[in-house]
Amino acid sequence: MVLASDSRGTFGDPRGVTAQNDNQKKSYGLSKYVGVLMAGSGELGAMIMNEIATDVKNRNLEGVTPIMNAAREILKRRYGEWFARFSLQAIPNVPTPVRPTLVVIIGGYDLDNTGKPVIQKIYSLNCHLDFAPMLHDYGFALEGVAQYALYLLNRLYAGESVKNLLPLAAYVITETASQDGKVGGPVQLMQITSEEGCRILSSEEINSIIASNSSRSDNLRVSFFKD
Repeated sequence: MVLASDSRGTFGDPRGVTAQNDNQKKSYGLSKYVGVLMAGSGELGAMIMNEIATDVKNRNLEGVTPIMNAAREILKRRYGEWFARFSLQAIPNVPTPVRPTLVVIIGGYDLDNTGKPVIQKIYSLNCHLDFAPMLHDYGFALEGVAQYALYLLNRLYAGESVKNLLPLAAYVITETASQDGKVGGPVQLMQITSEEGCRILSSEEINSIIASNSSRSDNLRVSFFKD
């Protein structure tokens, strides 16, 4: 399994003037076999992610479903404390404040009764749906600016190995960034395997993957126009 994100936070109404910060942390390793991605309010999310990570560590939790449930409890509790009078979603013609957006994708392995990682699962939790758990059973999950990535994954994804998922995940991030200014900054990549668990790739490894993707794009163009 591979988790990928950009590093850009966008400030301001996207219909007007905005500013960017390309130092947002959006991927976290929560345990040996579980990682999480975050989209939405970076500062709010960072504070809650730190609380979730501490809770997972203190309770020695493992497995994607137990950790998803623990994360959901904390997310619901904090949003209930801070935004109790806010609407879940915007209501047309009703000037009620809406919850700040925060969506997390939690991916990894569930364990069998011997502690062996055996089942891959991907969940998402969305603040505008009161963090109801959603299971993505088609191989991938997307949040944020997802349209371009969804198109590419529908065309290219076919239950790949980690070796192929790493360049594919980086590719959908960089291609989205090339089309939408709300996406950008350094790519963040994490791989999760049953043998090694979670491993966050270094910037050198990620840059090497992105460089190799450039040659893949060139080869794709050549093959498309070749008689």
